[in-house]
Amino acid sequence: MTFRPLPVLTLFTLASLVILVWLGNWQYGRFTEKMALDKAEPEWALIDGSVIQGSETMVYAYVDANAAWRRVVAIDTGRDVVFTPTEIIYQVEPPSPCEGPDCSAGLRYAARGLYQVPRGRNAFSGEDSPQTGIYYTLDPAVLAAVLPADLAGRVDGRVFEPETIRLTENGRTMVGENPFARVRADSELPPQRHFGYAITWWGLAMALIGVYLAFHHQQGRLRFRKGSDA
Repeated sequence: MTFRPLPVLTLFTLASLVILVWLGNWQYGRFTEKMALDKAEPEWALIDGSVIQGSETMVYAYVDANAAWRRVVAIDTGRDVVFTPTEIIYQVEPPSPCEGPDCSAGLRYAARGLYQVPRGRNAFSGEDSPQTGIYYTLDPAVLAAVLPADLAGRVDGRVFEPETIRLTENGRTMVGENPFARVRADSELPPQRHFGYAITWWGLAMALIGVYLAFHHQQGRLRFRKGSDA
């Protein structure tokens, strides 16, 4: 075999190859990190209190690449006021707030879960509609506006995510794991997406090698046996 590489093309190919492999390795590292976090046992907390009348809102969520809405209520524990979701509804259009028993004043609520730091708004967040109880970020500081002043002053800045939650899709409701009640707080990019990105970057690296060799073969700079013009 004879091989006469083009210096400039070889330099740029090697640099690109290093970047592509590094990106693939980084994405795979994120995949393994998130998988490890998902398997870690959280330090569960307990909440016990009563639902505050008129506190129910619908908050947009993005769950496992699906649009959804979370039914959120405020719980008065006697010491703090904590906002917590009670249901995840998988649909694009926002449901109407205050449907079901959660609207009842004084309804007792007790659950095991995690306290999570709320995520702020971003450039893609929709416009909140306090008049209809529709919000696009689960931020206690924002939702506190639906409460009387004395209760708003006791709002905890964290969100309580119950371990289990009602899940509603296509009119069917069941109780299942809350995808937000986990050590890994981010929900928009599951581990499997990182694995897919890693395969993509590594695939591009292999394709680059193939194109590089094919180009040199076409230019007569790569021969696999003597006397071959093919």
